[in-house]
Amino acid sequence: MRFYCGLDLSARTCQVCVIDEDMTVKVQKKVRNDLHLIMDLISPYKKRLVCVVESTFNWYWLVDGLQEAGFDICLAHTLGLRMITGAKVKTDPRDALKLAKLLRAGMIPKAYIYPKQTRPVRDLVRRRIRVVNMRAAEYMTLRRLMYQQGILEHSRNGIKQILEEDIQEIFQNKWVQIHAEHELARIRLYTVQIREMERAIHHTVKGSKNYERLLFVTGIGKILAITIFYEIGEITRFPNAGEFSSYCRVVPGVAQSGNSVKRGRGSKQGNRYLKWAFSQAAAYAVRSNEKIRRYYQRQLRRHRGKGEKLIANNIVAHKLAQAVYHMLRDGTDYKEEMLFSN
Repeated sequence: MRFYCGLDLSARTCQVCVIDEDMTVKVQKKVRNDLHLIMDLISPYKKRLVCVVESTFNWYWLVDGLQEAGFDICLAHTLGLRMITGAKVKTDPRDALKLAKLLRAGMIPKAYIYPKQTRPVRDLVRRRIRVVNMRAAEYMTLRRLMYQQGILEHSRNGIKQILEEDIQEIFQNKWVQIHAEHELARIRLYTVQIREMERAIHHTVKGSKNYERLLFVTGIGKILAITIFYEIGEITRFPNAGEFSSYCRVVPGVAQSGNSVKRGRGSKQGNRYLKWAFSQAAAYAVRSNEKIRRYYQRQLRRHRGKGEKLIANNIVAHKLAQAVYHMLRDGTDYKEEMLFSN
């Protein structure tokens, strides 16, 4: 007889529920987040046990620990668990039991368990993107401060050249000067952190053939190549280029019912970091490559109306994503002539 374990993980505790094939509850207990306590509860069923845990923010330690201990465990994608998240009555015991029942029925929407060895680097790449956005927000705050004081003679790039010694000359009020000095201090701190992260991350991809292949793709520079490299994980987890493109959010979803067909459904399903990377690469490629720019302009003429530039850029991003998939899967080099015809 097989057993099925649902693990409802929260910040400090974990609800453990084990059922058998007849849906009989064998274990239903809440314990604090301690790997040994959890394993003590489920070890009697280990040989015939399958476990599932929802991909909450803190699943790393539990999934890694159970895998290393030899347990069969899968990660459930939160997007497909509306039965739990949308329930009228939602408690930890009910959630753990529902996870176990869904596992028993083979209805768990499985998420990818990113390799433990490179997961911290991927997370650092994501952190770098967030810090860059935080620094950009500080630049915007400083610029708004200048507008507030009636200072109009500045540009978006010029604001990046302001030094601490310029503050007193730009702003006359001492309280505003304090505000501006604090903004500059945060910008300097973020800049130092970004450089440290970039140095550390670049060191991890030295000698990687897949990373070097990505650099030859039009529009993809070092930062975008690193983002794509680490966000993909194992390219073999995608059976075809269509699945990969969908994961990258560069193809629209479809909602069809009867004779009604609507495109654009589920646009936020997939990996937002790969969406960002390929969208940025497409924009750079259009600006820097004449052949790709002509292709982009043809798409603009075909999709006139609201959002035409966004649609055309996304089509170019889709082409680049397809190229990356085949390059990494087959170990081949980038061939622009196969993507963008004259």
